[in-house]
Amino acid sequence: MTLRSRHWIPLLIVCALLSGAPSCTNAPPTLSPAGTAAYQATRVVKALDVLRDAAIDANAQTPPLISTPNTRKVVNFHEAAVKTIGAAPGGWKPTVVAGLEQLQHDILPEEWSRLQPYIALVKSLIEVTQ
Repeated sequence: MTLRSRHWIPLLIVCALLSGAPSCTNAPPTLSPAGTAAYQATRVVKALDVLRDAAIDANAQTPPLISTPNTRKVVNFHEAAVKTIGAAPGGWKPTVVAGLEQLQHDILPEEWSRLQPYIALVKSLIEVTQ
């Protein structure tokens, strides 16, 4: 079995995460408001890591499922988003969402559709953060 034929396995994992996302969005009750914000931001950063890693893995396929220039755009978006979340703990959501929208316009639709489950995970986690 080739990696390409097993490409759907990560999609199932992401779907499973999405189905449980709303039920596990609450931070531990002992955290302060700043701790809760950091907890939720960390979850978004981890989802952004998954998006970045999926793009890199898709680019490593033979033939590549995502081009090198588009993979670079995802990696650059990831870096900027993580820096934004770290720099603006209380106001990063609009900037990261705008970055995702810009990324969608910058990447070919066929390649964007391959990343869509991972982007849905990121958007879902952003929606439920307070």
